[in-house]
Amino acid sequence: MLLVRLSSSLLVAIVLPFVSVSEAGAQTESSSLYSVDHAASSIAFTIHGSMIFKITRDGLFKDFSGQLSYDPANPRTAHVDLTVYTESIDMHDDGNNKLMKSPDFFDVTRFPTMHFASSSADVRPDGSLEMTGAMTIRGVTRQMTIPVHLRPTAKDGDSSGAVFESTFPIDRTAFGLNGSPRLGGFRMSISKNVDIHLMIATSSINPPPPFK
Repeated sequence: MLLVRLSSSLLVAIVLPFVSVSEAGAQTESSSLYSVDHAASSIAFTIHGSMIFKITRDGLFKDFSGQLSYDPANPRTAHVDLTVYTESIDMHDDGNNKLMKSPDFFDVTRFPTMHFASSSADVRPDGSLEMTGAMTIRGVTRQMTIPVHLRPTAKDGDSSGAVFESTFPIDRTAFGLNGSPRLGGFRMSISKNVDIHLMIATSSINPPPPFK
């Protein structure tokens, strides 16, 4: 996925070479190209686990970059390219951060980025999208389809931005995230599925030409 690589400071480095993989994902003449507004965006996740009792832990990635191509008149041409920098993971606890960066999980030294690039988009009856593309984590690439809500947004009087929102589960074991954390010296069982929460605000790089 090739695009202009915009890094925020260090994460969702959503490494951006922006490459359109299919016609459906290609930018059309009437579509806008948006860059990620890092300050107004968030990439977060929720892990569920259990020992004697159920445990929930939230985390986020502080560094990421990406681009989005979107034409409101033809949403099937929407394309997203997102890179996240794994070193920027933050679970609000030094021990958990160290564990998540270790070879048992993200192995940030060997795999400094995660990447998602869409190849197609379908419109659902409620107007939201289902975007299919390649998700790469720890060097493993899987095809995934995720639900997406895309909407224009006005910011400081400027309506040239858009917001990309998505919440979906991901099977961590499919990407080799097989570690088992400990709590108080006891090994904790964590769910295979991790909930991902994306709220990506954007600003327009090249707005679409006016209708004639």
